Amino acid sequence: MTRLPTQGRSGSPASSTTVLASVVYGLDAFIARLGAQPVDVFSRCGLEGRLSSTPSETVSLDAYCRTLDYAASKTATANFGLWFGHQFAPRRLGMLGYAALSSSSLGDALDNLATFFPIHQDNSIVTHSRQGETARLDYDVGDPLLHDHRQDAELTLAVLCNIIRDACGQNWTPVAVHFRNKAPSCTNEHEKVFGCKVLFGQETNSILFPSASLATPMPAADGLLFSAIKDGLLQIQAHKQSLEQDFLLQVRGVILDLLPHGHPSITQVAERLGCPYWTLQRRLAASGFTHRLLVEDVRRQHALKYLRNGEHSVSQTAFLLGYSEGSAFTRAFTRWHGCSPRSWQGTTGG
Repeated sequence: MTRLPTQGRSGSPASSTTVLASVVYGLDAFIARLGAQPVDVFSRCGLEGRLSSTPSETVSLDAYCRTLDYAASKTATANFGLWFGHQFAPRRLGMLGYAALSSSSLGDALDNLATFFPIHQDNSIVTHSRQGETARLDYDVGDPLLHDHRQDAELTLAVLCNIIRDACGQNWTPVAVHFRNKAPSCTNEHEKVFGCKVLFGQETNSILFPSASLATPMPAADGLLFSAIKDGLLQIQAHKQSLEQDFLLQVRGVILDLLPHGHPSITQVAERLGCPYWTLQRRLAASGFTHRLLVEDVRRQHALKYLRNGEHSVSQTAFLLGYSEGSAFTRAFTRWHGCSPRSWQGTTGG
């Protein structure tokens, strides 16, 4: 029985993994073709209004997975993701799809998919490798908060198979296909889509195929187009990094405002930012920080700023940085800078 999606249970962590909005294109038509109302499915799962998104915008992967689950239920199509992926033309992936299609050979196409996939979908990887006569393409999402992504995994491997078939012909079949999830009730549909043995409960989501296929030229190879697509993907990557830097500056500002009232908890900071604490926690982790480390970094940076040129006394600085005792601040400052705050002030003329 397919689990119906929810918007997230109160107090429970929610995934913050995103994917480029190109994955939504064609989903409404496919849902309608199977007899359900796309508006109902999208609004129920938090994707309403996303059909008009530009390719560089993102949607929540968790909401997308819930949409696939709900669509499976509403259309009575247990393997909805599998069939949606089977008919999904690679170019509809947007820039990621065109990066693969415009590559010179299948091997280059899969290498480029692996390189650019984290830009297309964060917290996720596509890995291309070969061992002797067997090549493999692996897909996984490294987000433990994602509620369930069986439909997404089956959809993704079907689309990846279509990319290989673009080079090798529509009758091409893998040696085997592996899925991490448990076997659904009707696995014969999977073997029909992939044309090979499909195994479940495996270590990875994988397509295994002959290494010799990697030398096959891509029919739409275009070096100039690939160069332009690469530039576009790197711009999206730079934009995401810029947004994360802006977010960190905003978090630092909130921490600094709260420090005079004592050490701010992650819940206090999240409330001031208007987001759940687990979302803040995950976004900080994606930027290489924990809440504790960021609070300490804010304290370390502003300790020098407050003490420079005698702007504030040591006791005033300790208060502004949330220390209940001056001795605790002195110990922290000495750990950061190798001398006491009073000694540092003396060397700077404060």
